[in-house]
Amino acid sequence: MFDDPSKKLTYFEYAAGVLVCCWPIMRQAVAEEWADVDTADKRDWMAGALVDYICSAKDVDAWDIEELILQILQDEFNVGSVEDDSPYILAQDLHRVWQAALEDNFDPIRDIHERLGKPMIEKQEREENRAAKPSASSVPELVEGEQSMHEDATEPAQEESKAPVVDDDGFTVVQRKRR
Repeated sequence: MFDDPSKKLTYFEYAAGVLVCCWPIMRQAVAEEWADVDTADKRDWMAGALVDYICSAKDVDAWDIEELILQILQDEFNVGSVEDDSPYILAQDLHRVWQAALEDNFDPIRDIHERLGKPMIEKQEREENRAAKPSASSVPELVEGEQSMHEDATEPAQEESKAPVVDDDGFTVVQRKRR
């Protein structure tokens, strides 16, 4: 895997996508929907935009890439400032991987795949399998037209407890977990 020099751009796109997806700021942005409900799509777009910029610009360095990352965070994710060096670290990683790929050295891409990509893919597959295969014990067999009394009693309560509570000033109220 990751051996064909003619596919260096494809390999780099994969590595950039994995790096952006695993970047803690971006994981938080997607989890909290900083860019509204399409945050995951904007994250993927961001990875593509970074790849396009890095591949098309001559003499691009990590500082230039960091500037683009910060600009995208501000424009698309409404992030005013980042208080750690993680955008620069991400930029360095992207620059290092691209420079290695230009020299047909795919070891950094293999490393990203083993360290980050493989676990991410396995986690997604587990979640998809869990969602696709409800266990027999968790889904009772119902005759057509019959409803479970348990479902009727718990569904509205669960939906209410999942919804955030907002006070009169517009702040989300942090609630204790119920026992």
